[in-house]
Amino acid sequence: MFSYFSRNREKEHKLYLFFLGFLCIFTLLQIVTFEYYFVIERTNFVFDRSRLNINTFGKLRIQRTNKWWKQKRPEVNSIAHMNEQGIRPLEAILKSAGVDVTEEIQKSLPPLDDIVNAYSDHPIIIGEERCHEFQSSIPREKAFLAPAGMFNTGTNLLESLLSKNCYLAEKVEKYGEGHIGIRYQVPWGKHSPVSWRFKHTAPTFEGIDHSSFLAAVVIKDPYTWMTSMCRHNYAASWRNVDGHCPNLVPITSEEEDIISPRKTFQVTINYHKHNVTRHESMAELYNEWYGDWLDADFPRLMVRFEDLLFHAEEVVERVCKCGGGVMNGGPFQYVQDSAKKGTAHKGSNGLVKSMLQYGNVTKRIEAYSSKDLQYAESTLRSDVLDLFHYSKVTV
Repeated sequence: MFSYFSRNREKEHKLYLFFLGFLCIFTLLQIVTFEYYFVIERTNFVFDRSRLNINTFGKLRIQRTNKWWKQKRPEVNSIAHMNEQGIRPLEAILKSAGVDVTEEIQKSLPPLDDIVNAYSDHPIIIGEERCHEFQSSIPREKAFLAPAGMFNTGTNLLESLLSKNCYLAEKVEKYGEGHIGIRYQVPWGKHSPVSWRFKHTAPTFEGIDHSSFLAAVVIKDPYTWMTSMCRHNYAASWRNVDGHCPNLVPITSEEEDIISPRKTFQVTINYHKHNVTRHESMAELYNEWYGDWLDADFPRLMVRFEDLLFHAEEVVERVCKCGGGVMNGGPFQYVQDSAKKGTAHKGSNGLVKSMLQYGNVTKRIEAYSSKDLQYAESTLRSDVLDLFHYSKVTV
């Protein structure tokens, strides 16, 4: 009797082990299927991103995060998404950014020919020949990428695009995924003259080596930039004249009397009570600020604001790689709303409004008087404008 019960228990035990083994194999197959379907094939970006939160245990989480980040991305500006002019249709860019392109928006988009004629059919980036110099001189885990640029040129937009799409792998591996190596400005201040490098340090940047930053300097079409300054002057100030801005030179006898004996409207920038610069006009400010960056004797990049609208994927990837960074896996992440936050930036443009405004070539000079255009033509540096494919306006 005892042996009979023992044999039955042995059979039950074997059945139990068989069933347990089956469950383990089934679970393993489910995990493998999940990894293949959602990570290797990358068929669903939402589920793929959710893997960042699956594992929350220190280093293991970082390893899995990096594994996701290092997946192969789609080729930038693939031929299938480009038209014969070398630029993606604006509707395609907006849809990639998650914009609901209504019929009204579609009808109001500027012609691609206008954009190509005004800004060329490809992005312009200055300084890539010194990328290797920067990467070889700064340990990867100590390096940073950060924007610089005059007010109203898109520095916040560039920082947002880099933060959403780029990271420095060595820095993440050493300090954690909260340290991707992208900062909102260079340590001497993103709007400050380049000559302040090593001479001035912005708050919260104390103790950081200025040479560890690769600056990505954003430049903008001078004609649209000066119009932007009329809407948001920030730390810049000049004599205001009702109904006349950009006001580079006087256009009435009353204005001549106001600024006499000067012949132009001088611009003052109050960076700080002890740091003030003065310029003959907005056009001269543009010449001096960007001319000094072009003459910089250290690695830096210079990118156009317009390319952040019409060629964002290519520009961000090239800037990221120059700084030794790696692009995140998955689709490129655009910035749909205005990248500027806070009351000082109230009224700033989002992606749709920016495309409508800066893609419309007729708006480029509509706020200018003929005298201001004549002064701009004679004053703006031709070498700077030619380098960035910004044409002078002849009256």
